[in-house]
Amino acid sequence: MKKHWNRLISLTLALAMAVVCLAGCGGAASSEAAPSSSASGSAPAEPSGPVEQTLKLATVIEGAADKTGYPWHNPGGIALSATYRTLLLADANLTDVNPDLAESYEISDDGLVYTFVLKDGLKWSDGEDLTAEDVKYSIETLLKVSACNAIFTNAFGNIKGADAWRDGSADTLEGVQVDGNTITITLDSSYGAFLSVIAQFVILPEHATSSIDPLELNNDEYWANPVTSGAFKLGEMSAGNYYTLVPNENYEGTPWKITQIINYFVPDLITAAQAGNTYYVSTNSPETISELQKLDSMTMFPIDILFYRYFICNMEGVDGNENPVMQNPKVREAILYAIDRETLATQLFPELANVINSGVPNSYEEYNGVSYDYDPEKAKQLLEEAGYDFSHTFRILYYYTDQTSIDFMEAIAYYLREVGMTVETIQSQQGTTDLYQTRNYDIGYKGLSAFSIAEWYGEYQSTNAYFQNIFGGDTQFDELATQIAAEADPAKRSEILKELQTLEQENLYKLPLYTIGNNLFINTASVKLPDGITFGNPWYIHDMDLENWEIIA
Repeated sequence: MKKHWNRLISLTLALAMAVVCLAGCGGAASSEAAPSSSASGSAPAEPSGPVEQTLKLATVIEGAADKTGYPWHNPGGIALSATYRTLLLADANLTDVNPDLAESYEISDDGLVYTFVLKDGLKWSDGEDLTAEDVKYSIETLLKVSACNAIFTNAFGNIKGADAWRDGSADTLEGVQVDGNTITITLDSSYGAFLSVIAQFVILPEHATSSIDPLELNNDEYWANPVTSGAFKLGEMSAGNYYTLVPNENYEGTPWKITQIINYFVPDLITAAQAGNTYYVSTNSPETISELQKLDSMTMFPIDILFYRYFICNMEGVDGNENPVMQNPKVREAILYAIDRETLATQLFPELANVINSGVPNSYEEYNGVSYDYDPEKAKQLLEEAGYDFSHTFRILYYYTDQTSIDFMEAIAYYLREVGMTVETIQSQQGTTDLYQTRNYDIGYKGLSAFSIAEWYGEYQSTNAYFQNIFGGDTQFDELATQIAAEADPAKRSEILKELQTLEQENLYKLPLYTIGNNLFINTASVKLPDGITFGNPWYIHDMDLENWEIIA
């Protein structure tokens, strides 16, 4: 059977391979790194006047793009790091932090009060003062926007008075206070990753954005000419072609060796890299990786990140409406044994995907060794023991449109049919709406780019606005999921993870498939990188020592 599938997958992969992108508020690839399935594209127009120290980037855009990036959705990437700043700057591990806009910070012994003192004399790119009031305004606005990365809503929802501020029953956000250059943030309950999230949170200028409806902020024309706080500001915007970034004369930090950044709008990153129009690409697309490895100028830097792929089981909504097919845990377990996840990972994402058996990756010391190795006979036995109705049409929902995901779904259907199940795959045209609202499926294919492992377990909480519609508001995970989100001590987190992992495997509400790594490609023929540089998750802000990057060709 495995030989048959190897032949089958080779044929399907020969047809097409495209990037697997993360949809929704859980995060997505950074703007310079978003691959496209297009294989062609004309050379972009060039800005006038050569600049010796010019770093070239590219963003894949279909249509006439005329905006820079929105930093509260995907904060990572070079262009955003060049133009915006946070109170603190994280290291490559996204855990240790150093001051950025803040000159110092303190945390109370109970982990509930965070105090930040801003540097003196900070300025926006338009010359206006950057103040603690901008920080307060930014936090208040984030709690009311319609589009942002989930790490912010998860963390800021713990700020004292956040719910009342968000629903309009309070005129002020109680937990954020300003006194001169000092910002004090008080939480209702501790949140272990709060400092790390602050290191991702870009501050916006109140004077330039307060008139924008928060619900429309991410799409506003403001992003065509934003006011910035970083080492660079917008230079020229050529709609549909490129925008340039030039040094911000109001930046008080160390000047960069790079003196201009060009970000091209392109239909395809591979072609852009081949033409020398981007020096930086972040990707998990096997096709893109293969093509970039052919370029002598591009050096690959593998990055290990928590990018989960998994099935969610449509169990029960908070309305009490159960899906009888998925109630028996033996059925859920049988699905894992029925699928040769190792072969799929190897064939679809060579050297990128790692099979997992819980939210705790197998490489973690907390991993308990429980595995669901491919065993179709065991899958059949479990289905029979569960009294599974083999005449039922088992429905698999997915919302990805790339060819790789389509091929993957066909492979899953093949494996399940091999153990006697009748299977139908359904490609949703409504994104995640069909997962959480329509719910006309048995298992749904999903992705999560997790900032920390606590995000994975947060999906089990009974109060999760989305997953309570799938797991019926089950409360048995609540205490441990709250603990892992709040705990900062590594030893205590380890013990909590072990308990969560056991509880997760007893229930199997989510069927883990694999984590997918990421690869950075940098044109080291054109860019001299600082010695000892370390790269982290490209989807988030971290210190890449960008001020010491140097253009050499």
